[in-house]
Amino acid sequence: RTAPPPPTMLLTATLLLPLVSSPAAALAPSSTPLIQEEVPTAKEGESKHRYPVTIKSTLSEADAKKEGAKPQDLDLIGLAIREKTIFNVNVYSYVVYADSAFVAKDLAAWKGKSAKALGKDATLYKTLLSPNGTKELRMRFCRDVDAEDIVEAFEDSLEPRILSRRKAMEGTKAEKLKDLTTFRGFFSLDELKEGNELRFTWHPDGTLCTVVNGERKPDLKSQDLAWAMFDVYLGDDPISKSGKKDLVSRLPGILAD
Repeated sequence: RTAPPPPTMLLTATLLLPLVSSPAAALAPSSTPLIQEEVPTAKEGESKHRYPVTIKSTLSEADAKKEGAKPQDLDLIGLAIREKTIFNVNVYSYVVYADSAFVAKDLAAWKGKSAKALGKDATLYKTLLSPNGTKELRMRFCRDVDAEDIVEAFEDSLEPRILSRRKAMEGTKAEKLKDLTTFRGFFSLDELKEGNELRFTWHPDGTLCTVVNGERKPDLKSQDLAWAMFDVYLGDDPISKSGKKDLVSRLPGILAD
């Protein structure tokens, strides 16, 4: 009778089984890496949520149809937390990404400035709220919340901003807010659960791409709506003054590279 193989040989064979469980795996070159490189991330301190420091932008539906169209590289320029009630309950973390080319060109004047100085610079925020460059706002929820509450909060913040930019526009209030009504319809969920993510991409032509929990919604071409969405967090009257400063906290390091 043949003696059984030593335990070390059995262990080695067991560990190797997944690597040769298919003909394709067996024929793979020995130089093929077995572990993928992790994507660098940054952590929002309160929520402990991690976000990639660079991403590819969401292409607009119109651009996606163009031959050779490619998404832009976006840099994570800051992270913040949305707290509510006197008990400072964490509702969601939120971050802003900006087109790498836009950062290198349009924000070059702020190279060498500290995060504290940038947080007080009105001209910087005005530049970030210009239609130049592609930008993305992401939110990730820290707890389960009523989706209707979030939608109402959006409306309360967005409606006056849009109307202020459309004072000279003819038509009724409902006509002036038609795009906001369409936007509201994107959030038909009963509840936004912990870990759910919302993404809003603002393209220079005014196209706003919306992704709700991984589901792409129809694009809205509305420069006013797109601007208002970002002005809520980066404008003169933000929902959080400390959050507004946090949203440019990574810029000094990015501009120094």
